[in-house]
Amino acid sequence: MTAYLLTAAGVIFLTVLVSFIIPDGKLNKSVNFILRMVCIGVLLKPVMGFFSFPADEDKELADYTYVCKIYADTQSQALEEDLNKNFGLDCACEVDVSYFDGEIRENGVAVFIEDCDSAKLDSIWEYLKSLGYINITVNEKGG
Repeated sequence: MTAYLLTAAGVIFLTVLVSFIIPDGKLNKSVNFILRMVCIGVLLKPVMGFFSFPADEDKELADYTYVCKIYADTQSQALEEDLNKNFGLDCACEVDVSYFDGEIRENGVAVFIEDCDSAKLDSIWEYLKSLGYINITVNEKGG
């Protein structure tokens, strides 16, 4: 509070001092107007503090749950098409994607295949591992 009072007193003192130094005429009116505006600004600064709004630092700019869902659906569909093309299988894939610590990450993948032998399941698991997937689950769907 003391710093505010000293600032206000200093600005008012400078305004009075400058008004004595500046000669009469148009320049005097302009300088006095500017100095008065500065004085009003300094005097109203504490009042303007009541109207300031806190910054929303925790508010996120995107809905990462929605982004992760769309990304997971797209990746699941692309993986189904890739497995169909490479293995000739009709399968269902679920890629798990989440947002954590500022990153969108793939947490795992599950593949469900109908009527498939264990050797084919193992080869699909190895294929997914070579693609860089983690937490891989390859199961045969129960009919």
